[in-house]
Amino acid sequence: METEYVQHIIDIIGKDEDKKFIIIGGIHGNEKSGIDAIINVLPDLKKHSLVQKGKIYFLKGNLPALEHNDRFIEKDLNRLWLDENIFSESNSTPDFIQLKELYHLIANEICENKFDNCYFLDLHTFSAKSGVFCIPAANDKSVAFAKSFGVPFIEKLSDTLPGTALSYFGNKGMTALVFEGGTHNTPEATLTLEAGIWHSLAYAEFISPELGKVKKGRELLKEISDNYPHHLELVYRHKLEDYYNFRMNKGYFNFKPIKKSEFLAVQNNSKITSPYSGYILMPLYQRKGSDGFFIVREKE
Repeated sequence: METEYVQHIIDIIGKDEDKKFIIIGGIHGNEKSGIDAIINVLPDLKKHSLVQKGKIYFLKGNLPALEHNDRFIEKDLNRLWLDENIFSESNSTPDFIQLKELYHLIANEICENKFDNCYFLDLHTFSAKSGVFCIPAANDKSVAFAKSFGVPFIEKLSDTLPGTALSYFGNKGMTALVFEGGTHNTPEATLTLEAGIWHSLAYAEFISPELGKVKKGRELLKEISDNYPHHLELVYRHKLEDYYNFRMNKGYFNFKPIKKSEFLAVQNNSKITSPYSGYILMPLYQRKGSDGFFIVREKE
């Protein structure tokens, strides 16, 4: 591919232009496990010519943030995916430049603005401990994709978070999913994300579901997810305008049960209590972030 955005491309495998699969890591620059997982699966995919159909694009996200090992430089790249930002000619700060480069690469050059035949897998990790899960875009194809993982998946979250790549491409009809693979930059997270990549490519019929790597990956996902509720929906998002004045209480992890009025955090020297009973999701234990925590419940 001849492109000015080639620095975002880790590799391209396959020749069939009828179906495209985009796998991206590092939209947040402090989350290196997604890129590590991509690099780990590439040798087997290439060595054994495992790709049966379609074309797979392996990408890395916010390049300056990755270089600085920081979530973002000035603005969270995964909250900027809005047309008013993408097509603005005025903003040239680092994160906005990355937004525009990735948009043109994915939408124009890879998908050629035809999104129905494109899959999008966005690899992430979190600052809390334990609890692998998926977030599908708000369309039926994406929800079916999430269900296939056999890990917890959360509905209503993609539309609640404005400006994510997931919601942007999902709303254009792409089969899109965020896969949260574990705690930042741990060997366990890398292995889990590798399993997610193998499963995803098999689910979309780019590779055979009978491959040993696919079966082993699915076994791993089942093993680490069996004790968690699987089908959940968002009931509350604790949005942050100023993350410097927010401190999550210690001891919380993904899917830990919480009670209404439970003391969860301190913000601006005031106690933050839970407005609902349910399970806590993505409690913030890092310096930067747009959200202090989420609350989810099992969907009936």
